[in-house]
Amino acid sequence: MPTSVEEANGIMEIMDDFLEADDAKELTARLDHEIGRHTDNDSLKVSLEMLRELYKNKTGNKKRNILKNAALYSTVAFHSFVIVVNIIAFFVLPFMYPLWVWMPLNSFILTVTFTREICPLTRLENSIRTSLDLPRIGGFIGHYGVKPIKGLLK
Repeated sequence: MPTSVEEANGIMEIMDDFLEADDAKELTARLDHEIGRHTDNDSLKVSLEMLRELYKNKTGNKKRNILKNAALYSTVAFHSFVIVVNIIAFFVLPFMYPLWVWMPLNSFILTVTFTREICPLTRLENSIRTSLDLPRIGGFIGHYGVKPIKGLLK
């Protein structure tokens, strides 16, 4: 049986005792996105969606959203800058420094680029996106590089 509105409000009151509204909003959005949308349990799915919607409606300051949008665009721009600098450094370092300097640096750049560990800047972007009710991204290069190119090729 799905959660009633009274039960959901009770859960919200308890969460408000421990979390700020934005943190609770992010938590409920992530629970709904990562668990609620992939579960076969209809009751859990409805309950998580209800909590997400209650917090979505609870917070919503237009000025705050403008600041969050600015933070999102700034994060994306800075992340793009870091990636471009790393690509340039990967190809320039071998010509500027001896082997024992550029080899570990290039190895580090490759490791950071191609491991499945989520980048701290991607985590920051996902946090901002969740607070703006935007979907989370899996990876920066995949979201802003690979996906648009695939879309153009189709």
